[in-house]
Parts: sequence; structure tokens; C-alpha cells
Amino acid sequence: MLKNQLSILLVILLGVSSLPAIAVENDLGLWTPLWITIPFNKRINALLEISPRNQDNVTKFDQLFIRPSVNYHLNKYLTLTQGYSWNPRFNPSINENRIWEQLQLNNHFSKFNLENRFRLEEIFTKGVGGHPVRGRYRLGTWIPIDKKKMWSFVLWDEFWFYFNSVSNGPSNGYDRNWLFAGLNRKISENVSLEGGYMFQHINNMSPKNDLLNHVILVNLYVTLPQIIRK
Repeated sequence: MLKNQLSILLVILLGVSSLPAIAVENDLGLWTPLWITIPFNKRINALLEISPRNQDNVTKFDQLFIRPSVNYHLNKYLTLTQGYSWNPRFNPSINENRIWEQLQLNNHFSKFNLENRFRLEEIFTKGVGGHPVRGRYRLGTWIPIDKKKMWSFVLWDEFWFYFNSVSNGPSNGYDRNWLFAGLNRKISENVSLEGGYMFQHINNMSPKNDLLNHVILVNLYVTLPQIIRK
């Protein structure tokens, strides 16, 4: 099973590096998400993501994500999530809402962790004739690089695809791919900081060119004290 998952990750990485020659535009972005985890008990926690995003070579505040969710840990490997996302865009001004469900499988090995994550999004956007449904699959690994496990190398790839087509909106099929590599630094038991580079290929609808987005991604993770204690 482990060899198969690593093989899938390698195939994805090779696929991204061999994208067909198409008309593209390049942009540089800076994303600085804050992730706040609120544990209710050992099985249930809430997660709030606040994610400002600058684009146009980091000169314009382009998007803001406010994304609350509730996680239920079936066991130490499997987690179910129900979430909501409010996503205002500013260039041009578009207000988008999403409802999403997620299944995440984490495998912990002696020298690294492996994550399989599938997310399903129902998207509501003003001016779009219908509600597109999008799937997102992410495969990633976290590899500690020091004995105290204060530093970790992080690598993941996420593939996005639409299940349906809507008027004045997306068509079914491939949407985009994200590839991230970076370092995570554990600051304390409840706080960690992660930074790195993310490469995005975005399949824009004709007549727009596809977008190659180069993102400086800095994540701050904060876990609050558990609310319910026995």
C-alpha cells in the first residue's frame, strides 16, 4: 500500500513537469493563511482558516478566505470534515460561497507521515447559472529532518476537477493542480510555522490563457487548549 501511494505521488509530480505546451500567463502571489484549531474533546475539533491572498506580482490584495469547519476523528487514522467557505474576490469583485465535505486518511510511519485527502465542494457564485461541484484530491508527506522533530520537510500535490458544467461558469473536467514544497518549524507544542513555494497550473476557460501561478506560501498553525476535559 505504501509503495503504491508513493508511486502515485511520483506519477503526479512527473505529470505536472510534463504539461503540454499551451498559451500561459505567469503570476507571483503571496498567501499567508492562519489556521486555528479548537479542540472540543479527543474526537471533535473546530478549525478556522483565515487566508488573505495577494496576486498580480504580490501588488494587489486579490482574495480572502474565511473557512470554518468541524472535524470528527473516527480513529487516529481517519477524519471526517464538514465545512463552509466564504470567498470574496476583489479584482474583479466576486462573492463566492462553498459548502464542502472531506475525508482524510493519515498514516504515521517511523520516519515520515503520509496524507490522503479527498474534498468535495458545492460552489455558489453570483452570475453563474448553476452550482458546480468540484473534487479535490491531495497526496502529501511530512518528513522530520532532526532528532527532536522540530523541523519537517513538507511535500504535497493536489489535483482539482469539476464533476459538472454550468452556464457562465466552469466546464466538467480538469480544473487545476497545486504542488507545494517547504519546511515546517515547530515553535511550541501548540504553534508551528510553515513556509515554502507552491506551483499552480490553472486551466482557465477560453479565451483566457492558462495561468502558471508561483506562490510564496506561509502558514501559521495554532492549536488552542481543549475545551472539554474529563
